[in-house]
Amino acid sequence: MDQNMGAEQKKTIVVLDQNGQEREAEVLANFKLPNYGKEYILYTFNERDDNDMVTLHASIVVERDGMYSFENIESDEEWTTIKEIMKKMAQSGQEQ
Repeated sequence: MDQNMGAEQKKTIVVLDQNGQEREAEVLANFKLPNYGKEYILYTFNERDDNDMVTLHASIVVERDGMYSFENIESDEEWTTIKEIMKKMAQSGQEQ
């Protein structure tokens, strides 16, 4: 029996960082928030902060001519909603 049966495949994307370097990131979730009419993505490079917690990144996904790019989230209201989604994801992950 294959030990990987039932294990979820990690979805990865290539992201250009601030220096123009390609980095592979693991996609944790992508979703739309109807109140804002935008699509969002949560991803990680599996880096750890000073508290040994995995650093998460969130961006707005923008599609133009079949190409995707990320934009910064600048609205405090959007950030509040996204942080709530992150908390729920972390809580459900701990329960498994």
